[in-house]
Amino acid sequence: MGYLVVIGVIACVAYGILQVVSTVLPRLLLVPSQNWQDKIKKEIEQPMVRYLKVGNKRSSYRRRLVLASKQPSFYTNFVNNKIKVASVDSQNDEGEFLAEMKKRDVRDPQRKIIYGFFHPYANNGGGGERVLWQAVQATLATSDRNIVAIYTTNYESDPTSILDKVEAKFQISRLDEDRIVFVYLRKYARLIDGDYWKRFTLIGQLFGSMVLSWEAMFELSPDVWIDTIGLPGSYLLVSLVLKIPIMSYVHYPIIQPEMFNKLKFQGLSQIRVPKLSEIKTDVFSIGKLIYWSGVFYFYKYLGSLVNITLANGSWTFNHISNIWTINKDEAGYEMDILYPPCGTETLTKNVETLGSRENKLLFIAQFRPEKRHSLILRQYSKFLVNATSIGTPLKNIPTLVFLGSCRTPDDTKTLHDLKQEVDDLELNGYVEFVVDCSYEDIMVWLSKVKFGLNAMWNEHFGIGVVEYMSRGVIPLCHASAGPLLDIVTNWDNEPTSVSWYNNTGFFFKDKSDPDFDLSLQSDTASEFLQFSSRDNKDSTSTYPTLARLLDELFITNPDLISETRLQSMRENGVKSVLEKFSNGVFTLKWMQYSNQLGDLEKSYREERRSGIEKVY
Repeated sequence: MGYLVVIGVIACVAYGILQVVSTVLPRLLLVPSQNWQDKIKKEIEQPMVRYLKVGNKRSSYRRRLVLASKQPSFYTNFVNNKIKVASVDSQNDEGEFLAEMKKRDVRDPQRKIIYGFFHPYANNGGGGERVLWQAVQATLATSDRNIVAIYTTNYESDPTSILDKVEAKFQISRLDEDRIVFVYLRKYARLIDGDYWKRFTLIGQLFGSMVLSWEAMFELSPDVWIDTIGLPGSYLLVSLVLKIPIMSYVHYPIIQPEMFNKLKFQGLSQIRVPKLSEIKTDVFSIGKLIYWSGVFYFYKYLGSLVNITLANGSWTFNHISNIWTINKDEAGYEMDILYPPCGTETLTKNVETLGSRENKLLFIAQFRPEKRHSLILRQYSKFLVNATSIGTPLKNIPTLVFLGSCRTPDDTKTLHDLKQEVDDLELNGYVEFVVDCSYEDIMVWLSKVKFGLNAMWNEHFGIGVVEYMSRGVIPLCHASAGPLLDIVTNWDNEPTSVSWYNNTGFFFKDKSDPDFDLSLQSDTASEFLQFSSRDNKDSTSTYPTLARLLDELFITNPDLISETRLQSMRENGVKSVLEKFSNGVFTLKWMQYSNQLGDLEKSYREERRSGIEKVY
């Protein structure tokens, strides 16, 4: 009987919390005080600009001001979280401003919509930020009624400096700055930093993004939620409280089924009674299985809250479509691939596909272990020993160029270790390091070398490879994920009889790859390796090691890299990246999804929000 009482109490508490979340909090965030019109009218009539006294109703007041304003960007909270009416709205008003705030009918063709972009590191200048700002430009271009809210933790940078950096870094200009509202998140930014969580990092970051999303909604609640950075914890409160459409641009899943392969127990069925000497490690392993399983299924649930999922490539799409399966077949749910904008319109300008280039292997990557510079050095050394032993002319032997940056002390240590490895392998005359050079210098390198390397295993996309091909550099890539599935693909579907090269580039694998299976090898000494085919697990594909690939290209079968063939490959590569990875292609597709989100927003207001926007 006592158990029933406890269960009843828990059920009542849970029901009470759900009611608060689904009814009380929406009114807090979306409905201003009953006398909101009098308050705003009074401030408009004041000769001096003063802050509105809104208490904990900042979101609802800021929403109505933003949606009615001729200059929505004025209502940023960069200086502080207080709100005042912009002079452009208060001067010569004649009631127009207040009337505009009352346009909240779902089918009003003049009603404006706030697209909220949740991207805490909006000012960082990386590939994720390129996606963000190209998406912002496309959203604003979709309709004059669209307003963009940027939720960022970069509170040290004012809106103007952020937008200046966007133009300088990504060449994204002509943004309608008046329709971009920056919402600065100051309280809980640290909670999404992986370094903050010494233990249980994944669940900690999920919790952190949930809390940070609450801060975002408390300052300004949008009509549509767009996550372009990969913080799925934000979806829970957005869905329960605001009841608005959610779109997620996924760069990579935060947890994958393959990660369970690292565990001692990969499922509950494998758990057994431990030996006395193994009790401690087994208990720890069971705890880790339970933790990872909990995170995995919570992540799976969060995916069910998303209306439109866009993956940055085939590898991510294949993984996320196997994880976010709960509402896969529901009407209104969509999952698609949208390649990131790589600016190939600019990159391919004046590219030289004719003429000779320097016989160098250029590798552009940060100096980090996962980029596998060391693998390249070991394989190159092996190739060099063979090439010199058979008397290959020196001019036919390509040299290596490692070009990259050091952003952290760990990167600097990796660079130091690589230089030591070059000494140990006696490669000093064959390897060149270019560290922290300018973008202009990178373009010079891309315009003068023949070949570009990429050795990372399962790189989700691989924008560096796109840059190679855009500038006429022939890619030699690890055969996995983005470079294999999306980038170095056969142009114009030209048939090929081998798996390790096509009409745009070449591929290699390695025995150190996590998916290397010794049982598949017919000859364990061979440098042509067998891997399970990505299309048919019962068949295999053959790829050379990097050393063997270099042997094939520069010693055994140099016709593969004759000047005539290289010219054709360069032309194919340029056409391929222009067709798939241009800003224009991204923009057109994003605009389609912006329209879909606008339609979803209308149906959500009618079906899920119970007319709450019409209160007062």
